[in-house]
Amino acid sequence: MKKTIILILVTLLAMPRLMAQSAAVKKVAEAAFTLTTFKNDGSIVGTASGVFIDGNGTAVSPWKPFEGADYAVVIDAKGRRHQVDAIYGANEIYDLAKFCIADKSPAFAKATTSRLAAGSRAWLIPNKQSDSPQPATVKTVETFMNRYAYYVVEVASSRPSDMSMYEGCPVATPDGTLLGLYHVSTSNQSVTDAHFAEVLMPDGMTQNQPTLRQTAIRTALPAKLSDARLAMMFAGERGGANYRKTVDEFVSMFPKQNDGYYARALLSLNDSNITAAEADMKTAVREADDKAEAHYNYSRILAMTGKYDQAISEAKAAYAVSPLPVYQEQEASILFDQGKYQQAYDMFISLTRTDMHKADLYYKAMRSRQQLGGTDDELLALLDSAVEACDTPYTSMAAPYFLARGVQHDKMKQYRKAMSDLYTYEALAVGQVGAAFYHLRAQSEARGRIYQPALDDYARAIVLDPKNLLYWAELASLTLKVGEKENAAKAAQRCIELDPSYPDAYLILGIVQAETGKKAEGIRNIEKAKELGNAQADSFLKKYK
Repeated sequence: MKKTIILILVTLLAMPRLMAQSAAVKKVAEAAFTLTTFKNDGSIVGTASGVFIDGNGTAVSPWKPFEGADYAVVIDAKGRRHQVDAIYGANEIYDLAKFCIADKSPAFAKATTSRLAAGSRAWLIPNKQSDSPQPATVKTVETFMNRYAYYVVEVASSRPSDMSMYEGCPVATPDGTLLGLYHVSTSNQSVTDAHFAEVLMPDGMTQNQPTLRQTAIRTALPAKLSDARLAMMFAGERGGANYRKTVDEFVSMFPKQNDGYYARALLSLNDSNITAAEADMKTAVREADDKAEAHYNYSRILAMTGKYDQAISEAKAAYAVSPLPVYQEQEASILFDQGKYQQAYDMFISLTRTDMHKADLYYKAMRSRQQLGGTDDELLALLDSAVEACDTPYTSMAAPYFLARGVQHDKMKQYRKAMSDLYTYEALAVGQVGAAFYHLRAQSEARGRIYQPALDDYARAIVLDPKNLLYWAELASLTLKVGEKENAAKAAQRCIELDPSYPDAYLILGIVQAETGKKAEGIRNIEKAKELGNAQADSFLKKYK
């Protein structure tokens, strides 16, 4: 009886302490949530727990569930559902992700300001409100990155194999602050310092990190303007729905900058929403710090929609605020689009006397002069000026001018010079040369009777576009012209295989056959070419019949 009374007294004395501990960690429990990640088809990728760390919707959880996920949701302590909006950063080694939800946090836990020592008590907060916090003991404390703590812990009366359901649950200190997130493996139970989340912040290059590219959930923009601009550019290269969200975030974070308004206006134009595009640019003119740039971007948007008079007004407004030649170039480009080629030409030539990049100005002046019926010598002189204005050694920036001059040389029957420019273009435009270019150069070489390079270029064009009938037909014609009758027949037959109704191929095949001892068969193919509409077939039928 006496032992029973003593046991009751000990229990009663211990109850206030347990209740105090529970009250102290209650706020941390209120900040806990369950994370679930999904594929677009609704299938679950992974689940874990986590905790909000500020009132703005910022949270931390294990990273693993995000790998391969298209979207994610969290269910807070009161059962409310929140969409994960963006990820700030992640670390695979310590399996930690920092992200934000689309709205404010219902509750949050502050990270502890002190480090616990070995032997200290902590509290594991289950992800279910119905479950009580479980006492945990710090076994050892290690330091990583010279400042953060890594705790090896032991939850009372538990084995790691029993604790996987608690992955990512917050661990609280006795005073009710956040120690970190609980992790369990086959060998130990651990807590990574909550302050480690401080380093998981985006910069301009974050979204290109291999870790974050494993998820389709977008990366948040960095707080620094220059980094945010770089990040928005990379997001634009990836495109998709995330880019629209990134642009919206940029506008929200930097309402005095033009970049976001212009980017969003372009997206609206892509969606054929001209009204929304103009609304954004009007807001930029009203709100952005750089008024000249705002007017300039508005002019660009108006020009894209064909509102040329308004576009010129905005370009003039930009120049009135800040007299930079780029705004006059915009006006000249609009004049060209309006068909006012003489005015455009005069402005482009005038701008070559400024410190602007002259090569493009001479090229645009050439196009204006071309529309005005300029002579070949005038056009070539302008293209010569464009090439001469390029920095040396030449880079890919000079490639368009060499291409244009090569085409002009070809037009003027200066085939050797055309070849020189076109080969220079190929060398400068690395990765941008396609079948159409090789076809263009082959035609120029063939006209200049530079046959072997022409054959080589036809072959290159066909490799890149093997189903193009024109390439096969022209290759067949040229191989016939240089006396390679067998190859000409093969090229013509391939053309017929691709399209049995292509008349030129029958004509070439018929000529080869008629001249190689298969006259009757050749005449039938030439007649077939005539039936299909080939105008030259009659003259060859007279020759071979």
